Amino acid sequence: MKRKNKFLALLLAATMSFSVSACGSADSAPADTGKQTAEDNGDSSKENTDVDVFAAAQEKMKSEKISSLTGKMVMDMEMTISADGETQTMKAANTMDMTCFYDPTRFKMDMTVDAGESGTSNMTMYADTAEDGTCTLYISDGTNWQAQEVELAQIEQYDAASNMTGYMQDSYEFQDAGTEQIDGKNARKYTGTLKDDDLKETVMSTGALDSLSSLGMDTTQVETMFNDLGDLPITLWIDETDLVPVKYEMDMTSLMSKLMANMIEAMGAEAEGVSMEFNKLHVVMTCSDYNSAEEFEIPEEAKAAKPAA
Repeated sequence: MKRKNKFLALLLAATMSFSVSACGSADSAPADTGKQTAEDNGDSSKENTDVDVFAAAQEKMKSEKISSLTGKMVMDMEMTISADGETQTMKAANTMDMTCFYDPTRFKMDMTVDAGESGTSNMTMYADTAEDGTCTLYISDGTNWQAQEVELAQIEQYDAASNMTGYMQDSYEFQDAGTEQIDGKNARKYTGTLKDDDLKETVMSTGALDSLSSLGMDTTQVETMFNDLGDLPITLWIDETDLVPVKYEMDMTSLMSKLMANMIEAMGAEAEGVSMEFNKLHVVMTCSDYNSAEEFEIPEEAKAAKPAA
């Protein structure tokens, strides 16, 4: 496929902007799920036996400083690409294990991409923020280390806490769906929906426009891509005891197929005869070890790599 590499680059930029970046703002007001505490009823002497888990978790994540946590994101993808009379189906399972510390921001991430017959690739990434706010990113493909200085905002997409709490928005209209076991603990399950208009605004805020523009698409083309994507269902689980979000999952298959169709239409004659359709794109994120993540050290060989000019 003569144009395959360019379209795969565009696909990567679009997919990463959805699955890795935090959505929305983590400082929304607590949701009103219809439950009341004893104080809400005007009697502060009664024991609060009916905690609104969602609202309590929102308030806790907003008001309490998170010092560290571990996270894991798994993205299963299958898509079909047709171009120049050829059709190819691609499958990949992307797993990212993250350890995040805050104030200052530091993280470690191990990423594995299992592309089936095409092989498996691994990458390790560290980020370290100095007292003056300078952030250095260290990346290894298993053989060599590279280093580069980046703005702190550029690594926020790897912030597991923001990724998790960014989805706890009142506008998603979460509904209580009962209690399930997550890692052996009771967790309240909620189902919600990220609406079309909010979805476009959210994706644009992740830097997708800059990523795709750098690949040759102008601003108008990029903005057109995000029109009429439809709604995105979200399922979220909150630990009933610790009142912290521990898991979310999204089926992004339909959304990404629409996004790719919009992208091809926006590119006009340059994309003539090309089609890209997602057969599957499922994202699951879990978080644990709040304020008790295992400490890590950046390898000396990584520190020895000189930042790119």
